[in-house]
This record gives sequence, structure tokens and C-alpha cells, in this order.
Amino acid sequence: MSRVDLTARRMQHDGEGGFTLLEVMISSVYLAIGLLTIAAMEDIALSRNVDAKRLTVATNLTTEMIERIRFNSPANSTSFVGVGYPYHNIQACNYACPGGSTPGNATANATANGDYNQWLGHLSATDSAGRPLLPNAIGTVSSTAVGNPADLNQVLITVTILWSTGFRTPTVTMTTLVAPL
Repeated sequence: MSRVDLTARRMQHDGEGGFTLLEVMISSVYLAIGLLTIAAMEDIALSRNVDAKRLTVATNLTTEMIERIRFNSPANSTSFVGVGYPYHNIQACNYACPGGSTPGNATANATANGDYNQWLGHLSATDSAGRPLLPNAIGTVSSTAVGNPADLNQVLITVTILWSTGFRTPTVTMTTLVAPL
């Protein structure tokens, strides 16, 4: 066999050599980066799921208090002398509130006090593991008379719930107008 034939045979077999160690290492690095990215996305998806659940709970609790106030709207449009509106300055917390929880004119209106107690109970709800659904939550209700037109005796009710999730403090706020029927 001639020298040219041996070189041609070697060239044919050189293309069939397989992967080198360097190619395997580079592909392993790409695979590791891809798996780490998937793991990070899983963590983000789970935390957003928890955030969505908390937002739903807060929205439902805010709506619940708005509905309670609207149901009792004739009484809510009457300002009591020295006390104000029955649902004014209510503050409910599922932990030790700064300044303490305020049942909001409990002595003037038993209905507002009862609504406060039920709302506080719902605000303090926990999941199956005993963790609060809304950690460090504060729920507030404020009432303000609407002056224009004054003869309608309308009251602007604002219900706010905020809670803490690490560095963020998400907030849900809803407002409604009530007036005597």
C-alpha cells in the first residue's frame, strides 16, 4: 500500500472519532445552567402563587367589610355626637398593632362592633400549617362626610388592608359611598 492510501484511510476515520472531553464539559455546563434556570423559575412561580392567594384573601376581606357597611348604610350615614360615624377609625390587626386595635365606636354602635369582631377573626385566619394567611396584616376603615350635595347625607367609606411579605407591603383599598335609604 502506498503512503497516499494510508493517509486517505486515516482521514476517513478521523471524522468518526466521537466527542472530545472538552465538548462533553461544555455541554455539561450548558445543561447545568439550564437546570438551575428551571429551578429558579419554579421558585418564582411558587412565590407568585402565594402572593396571588394572599391578594385574593385581602380582596375578599375588604369586599366583605364594604358589604357589611353597605348593608347597614342607614345607620352609617348618621354621625353620633362626640363619636362620629359608626365605622370610622376602625383598625384591626392579626398581631400587636401599633397603637392597638380599635373596634371603632363600639360603645355607640353594637353592629359596628360585631362587624369589627368578625372581620378581625377573618383577618387572623391561618392556613392548615397554622401560618397567617395575611402575615402582619392591618385592616382599617375610615368614614368621611361628602359635602356636595350636603342634603344627601352621603358618607365616603374607605376600607384598606395591608400586609407584609418580606420587603414589600402590598395593599388593597376599596371605597364606597353610603347614604340613608
